[in-house]
Order: sequence, then C-alpha cells, then structure tokens
Amino acid sequence: MYWKRWLVRIKHLPERSRATLALWFGAAMVGLVAVVLAKAADGALAIFQSMSTRWAWWPFFALPCGGMAIRWLMQKMGKGSEGSGIPQAMAALQVTDQPALIKQLLSLRIACAKFIGVVAGLGCGFVLGREGPTVQIGASLMYACRRFIPLSDAVFRRQLILAGGAAGIAAAFNTPLAGIVFAFEELARSVEEKTSGKLLGAVILAGVVSLAIQGDYTYFGRIHVPGFNYSILWPMFIVAVTAGLVGGFFSWLCVHQDRWLPVKVKMWRAAQPYLFIAACGFLIACMGLAAPIFGSGAEITSEVVTGHGTMAWYFLPMKFLGLLATFLTGLPGGIFAPSLSMGAGVSSWFLPWFDSSIHIKLIAIGMAAMLAAVTRAPLTSAIILIEMTDGHTMVISILAAAMISSTVARLFGTNLYHDLAEKALQRLAYPQLLK
Repeated sequence: MYWKRWLVRIKHLPERSRATLALWFGAAMVGLVAVVLAKAADGALAIFQSMSTRWAWWPFFALPCGGMAIRWLMQKMGKGSEGSGIPQAMAALQVTDQPALIKQLLSLRIACAKFIGVVAGLGCGFVLGREGPTVQIGASLMYACRRFIPLSDAVFRRQLILAGGAAGIAAAFNTPLAGIVFAFEELARSVEEKTSGKLLGAVILAGVVSLAIQGDYTYFGRIHVPGFNYSILWPMFIVAVTAGLVGGFFSWLCVHQDRWLPVKVKMWRAAQPYLFIAACGFLIACMGLAAPIFGSGAEITSEVVTGHGTMAWYFLPMKFLGLLATFLTGLPGGIFAPSLSMGAGVSSWFLPWFDSSIHIKLIAIGMAAMLAAVTRAPLTSAIILIEMTDGHTMVISILAAAMISSTVARLFGTNLYHDLAEKALQRLAYPQLLK
C-alpha cells in the first residue's frame, strides 16, 4: 500500500520536517472545514428563511425548541464549545504549559460540537455568526496535529494554536491579511520570529484550500466608492463615534452581565437554563417580525453595502437586542458578522444627512467602526472590511474610523474577548463557578 510506504518515510524524516508537514496538513484541514462550515451554515439559514416565509409562525417554534435542543446537545457532547470560540482560543494560549487545561478549551470533540451548534443555531434563526467559531475550530484542528509530532513543549503548542486560529479567520472571510493581523493584534499581542513563519504558512495554505473550492471572491462583493476627500472626515467622525458608543456598550453588557441583569433573572437562568433559552428565542422571534435580524445579517448587509438595499432605523436596535439575547443563551456562535451588520445599521441612521455619493462609503466605514468597537481590534477590523469589499480606495477612511471607534469604546473599560478569556480561565481554575 502506497500510504503505508509514505507513513514509513514520514516517520524517518527529521523532527523539524515532520513538524512542518503536520502544520501544512492542519492548515489544509482548517481551510477545508471552514469552507464546509460556511456552506452548511448558509444552507441551514436558507432553510430557516424558506420555512419562515412559508409559515409565519415557524420562528416561534424553531427558536425556542431549537435553542433547547442545542443546549441539550452541548451538555451531552459539547462542554467547552459555548459562545464565540475566540476567547477559548485566547485562554488556551495562556495555559500552553498545562495540556490538561487546553483539552477543556480545544479538542476535536469541541470542534465537532461547535460545528454542529453553529449550523443548528443558524438553522433555528438565532442571531450569530460562524467566523468566531471557526477560530476555535481551526485552533482545535491544528492543536490535534501535535499527535503526529514528538514535540510536547509549550512553545510548539502555542505556535499550533496561533496558526490554527489565524488560518480559521483567513479561510472564513477569505481575508488572509486579516488572519495574520488578527493573530498579532488580538490572539497573542506579540508573536515570536519562528512563530511568524509558521503563521504565514498556515494562513496561506488555508487560504489556498478555500480559494480552490470557492474561487476568488469577496465576502460582501466588490464595492465602488469615490477616493479619499477631506469632506468625508466629518461624516466619518460622526459614524465612528456613534459606532464606538454602541459597540462599547454592547461589549460592556456581554462582559458585565452580573451588573445589569436583575437578580431574579440570573437566578431563573441558573435554575431553568432551558426555559431561559426558550424565552430568549421567543423574544428574538418577536423582534424578527419587525426587522430581518435572523442569522448573521450578511445577506442584508451585502445588499446595503453594494447599494441594492436599505435598512430601517429600527434595524440596529432590533439586531442589537437579538445578538445580546443570543449571547446570553451561551449557545455556540460568533459576533463578527452580526457586528458588521450593526455597523451598517449605524451608518444608515446618518445617510439622509449627507450626499448620496458617499452613502456606500459611509456604510463600509460604519461596519469597520462597529467591529473595532466591539472587539477593540482596530487594525484587524479595518483590514477585514477592506479585504471583504475590495475597498482599497477606502484605506485611510476605514483605518481612521476604526481607530476612533475603538478609542471611544475604551470609555466602557471592557475588552470583550480578553475579558471573556479571563473568565474562561477562572472557571477552569475554579470549577465551582460553573454552578
């Protein structure tokens, strides 16, 4: 058998060569799984929308019942797969010297549960994205590749987790530069020289696999806007500040639930988690009657940013509450794409104030600004938006808006992913906090 011969040859390769092969294999798998997740998630949401169009009552059944079913599944097989997935990857980077703790944050079991949970959540209509979860899935897949290499030091485990998370972002959005910047700016804050090479290789290979399957595409299509002009500064400033306030407030609500949730609600959620999820699902279904908030919001955002659609003034508050309600359930799901959708909603408030020639540009600026405010990662947010829209003519405007909104969001004193990562580590160290 040819494959047996190849295994024998691989076993006799130098340790460094085997490490490189494992990294390449893991990156290719991350790219493949990211594409499959994207297709499955889009298909699940399309089914939900079709059923909702056919039967107006469908969301009121799918959201509460589906949410409870996902919760049951997570309890049975997916502990550790709750929420976005980015905080878990960040927490794992802080305990690379403790493999036993990493297994509770990153594993093939968690990756499978995350995949199923995200697809099921979108199929039920919850307000969530698949991009954040792809980071945890990618890091889990890459970390699992350590089994093929007789290396067990903390540095190599850190390299695998970083490369997997970055490759996940790159493949999910088809944004290789954003994947690299995300690893430097958000996941690790600093990356060693040796890690940088592995990171670049993983991102490139994951991107190649994604391109081979889906072709060369931009997430929100290619937009055409006028070049930089000083007249854009005032509207950009207004949109960026507003996005900073909205995004910063959203992050504060997510991190500091104990400060604003009524005591009776917190007690009820702890005692009756299934009923709490059902209630959140029912609330989302009600808001969905007023605005198209179900899912990530990528479809309506694509229409708006390309100039083929509009958003009502109440879309933003409905999307905000829907995303917050989904977050409170603890179900698997990310906030990247929904945040971009909220950013488009912020910009839509101000479009009547300014000339129509800059409307699309303001929508794109609002999207980047909102993502930067929520994640406090301005460079990643700007580059993601530029790559997702092929908006290289907006580099200065988007970078400035992202920096302004991120600075405004600091007023709330939260850093969403880092704060959630710290909470995840606290729960690992003190399991009784989970009760």
